[in-house]
Formats: sequence, structure tokens, C-alpha cells
Amino acid sequence: MGIAAKLFYNPEDRQDTLAYRVRPSDEQIEEQQERWNDLAEVLKNGLRDVFGKPVSSWLQGSYKFGTQIRPARTGEEFDIDLGVYVEWQGSAESGEVKPLELKDRVQSILDDYAADGANDATSVANPKQRCNRICFLGDFHIDVPSYHLDRVADLRDLATQDGERESSDPKAIYVWWKDQFEGSERDRARRLARYLKMWAALTFEAPARPSSILLTVLVADAMKAINSERLSGDDEYFAQWLVRSRKD
Repeated sequence: MGIAAKLFYNPEDRQDTLAYRVRPSDEQIEEQQERWNDLAEVLKNGLRDVFGKPVSSWLQGSYKFGTQIRPARTGEEFDIDLGVYVEWQGSAESGEVKPLELKDRVQSILDDYAADGANDATSVANPKQRCNRICFLGDFHIDVPSYHLDRVADLRDLATQDGERESSDPKAIYVWWKDQFEGSERDRARRLARYLKMWAALTFEAPARPSSILLTVLVADAMKAINSERLSGDDEYFAQWLVRSRKD
């Protein structure tokens, strides 16, 4: 392993590497995990009490993929995506729970949660088109997309703020990602995704920034296409990704 490679990733001196500096600290991960676990239980219980149906939750996005990065700019926050799923068999339209009714109830639960000072919440944003958002001390927020789930058919529909539903399956892309790699290769793919996401965050303003999931998929595709027989460190893999992206 060369000098440049050790600056990217070095398990013997992890705090002085790029891999360590772009990711959340262990303490931040623990704090976020404690908060989303608690919020998930509150949401599930609250929705179950109102709608009288089974309710589950599923973490998604960068936190789930293991590709979360630190905020790159002042004022930006860690982002966590926590999906909630109201379950009934059959199509979304066959149920009694309407999309806007579901999102409004999630918003109400978040408002009540934030009102309890013990929960360290700083604010609840106005409802977004595809999620509701609650912000916390520690510079992170949790986005809560709301779904109908037909567990038997393994189908999901996302509730939107305009009262419609969208076919959406965050589980499918996560399963695809996991199946691309094993062991140390998956760890490397996560690191490469974090490098790329931090580069994008420092290069582009938020509205023009490539989406996190797009960058993660690009890394997976590139790693499968790269001839890695002579590659060792993260620096060489990252350089090969840049060469390939320019050719494409």
C-alpha cells in the first residue's frame, strides 16, 4: 500500500485518513441510531392506534447503505430516511387510509414528538411532497416517507402531499446493492461512495447536486466493470472510477 493509499484508508491509523474524515463519528452514529429507533416506535404505535392496522418501519437511504457522510457545508445536516408502512392486503386504493390522511397523521405525531423537550428535536418542517421531516440537535434530521405495504405481494406505494400514491420500493435498490459485493469489497464500495458523495457536496450547490442514490449506483456499476487485479488501495480504485466516468 502506497502513501496515497494510506491517506485514503488505513485501518492502522484511521483518524488521519479521508475515509474517517468524511463519515460520521461513532458517537454521531450512536446518537442518530438511538433517536431513530425511538421515533420509529412512536410512529408505529401512533399510526397503529389511529388506523387499526399493522404498521412497520424500515430504515432506508444512505444510513441504511452505510454511505452516510458528514455535512460538507455550514448549515447542512446529516440526513436519515425512516420509512413507515401501514399494511393491508391488496392495492393501495382498496384500503381506507388515504395518502394525505396518512401524511397528515405522521405530521401530527412528529409535532407532538418535537413538543417533548426530552426528545432533543429543534423543529418540524412543513410537509414535503414525498416525506415529513423532523430536525434534531446534533445537526441531523429524519425524513419520514409514508407507505402502503402489501406484505404478501411485497408491493409498496408512497403517499404524496398532493393526495396521490407513487409506486416506490426502496427495499429493491438496497437488495440490489447488497448483492453486488461481499465482505471487504462491499466495505470498499461504501468508502468509494462516501468519497464521491463528499466530492459532489463540495463541488455542487444542493439544488444541482447529483442524488446520493445515483452516485452510489454509479460506484457499484464501476466497481463491477473495473479490472481490479492490479489495484490495491482506495486511491487506485477512485482514479479508475474517474477514468471510466470520463470515457462514459
